[in-house]
Amino acid sequence: MKKLIYILLILLIATNTVVGQKKNRQNIKLLKTAFITDAIALKPVEAEKFWPIYNLYTNKIQELKFNLENSKTQEFKNSGGINNMSETNAQEVLNQYLLYEKEVYEAKINMIKELSTIISAHQIVKLQKAERDFNKRMLQEYGRRKRMGQ
Repeated sequence: MKKLIYILLILLIATNTVVGQKKNRQNIKLLKTAFITDAIALKPVEAEKFWPIYNLYTNKIQELKFNLENSKTQEFKNSGGINNMSETNAQEVLNQYLLYEKEVYEAKINMIKELSTIISAHQIVKLQKAERDFNKRMLQEYGRRKRMGQ
């Protein structure tokens, strides 16, 4: 079953090169959903409760990352580049980064607490591994495509 999912994962990623970026993101999200569901063996009843919580927190973390990157980029532009930043501006960027890391950490803790009422601790550990494995596969696929010139 897992081999079939992996083959489908690679096939779906490979066939989506013509489709626009938005559709690619949707497909990646669907692939990630299937990958995680299989990896942690979610039952339908668990999945009903799991995905809204998981999506809420992952969206929150993505939003935090996006806001941090935008604020850092804006700060770099305002300073005339990283090399021209004043110590005060650099400290401000560091403070924003630390605040972001703290918010991400808190979001992950809250997600794990909420998920622990739905799935077992063993499944949560498997979830963390599945996320790393999925991201690794996506980077490998991206590297493969880049080498092939796609």
